[in-house]
Amino acid sequence: MSNPPPSEPSPGSAARDPELGFPRPGEVLRRLRTHKDMSLRQVAAECGLSVSFLAALERGETDIALERLGRLAKVFGHDVGSFLGFSRGRSTPSVFPAKDQESFDRAPGVRYRVQRLPELGYQVLTADFEPHSGLLEELRHEGSDLIVMTQGTVIARYNGSDHELRAGDCAQWSAGYPHSFRNDTDEPARFVAVLFSSLY
Repeated sequence: MSNPPPSEPSPGSAARDPELGFPRPGEVLRRLRTHKDMSLRQVAAECGLSVSFLAALERGETDIALERLGRLAKVFGHDVGSFLGFSRGRSTPSVFPAKDQESFDRAPGVRYRVQRLPELGYQVLTADFEPHSGLLEELRHEGSDLIVMTQGTVIARYNGSDHELRAGDCAQWSAGYPHSFRNDTDEPARFVAVLFSSLY
């Protein structure tokens, strides 16, 4: 006696390609409505979809069209992108080897390494300061900066005042005010900065 041919999996029950980069809509629905303590009937009443359809969506037994997804997302104060966690992007990390990052001498004894991330709207900068080195001029630019000291000590001069930053310290400021850095010590220093503007 021959075995019957395997049935075709439904769209929702098929194994999801992780490179799609977003979770199952039904999983998101269950998580959000549980957080808000809503029943499927309450969700259905607000978005105009049937209880049976939403139940099947949660179980992964059906898919959902974009227009319906928009109505469902609105119940929870989301648009389609934020409902699906679109900002999560790909399911694999982006790796930027140090050798591929642009590096240049910002001043004598000061070496910058820059990674541009235009799709995310910021740049990551690593600054290395040899002993008794510093920038020769003050900087001013759009956006804001986040500085994380990873080695040694630098003096951050911001809007006319000096601030000592040691390894492990963090500073954030509006980059429109004049600022600069120097290493007054006999040891090398390094910080990592996130620049929320395109500077280099």
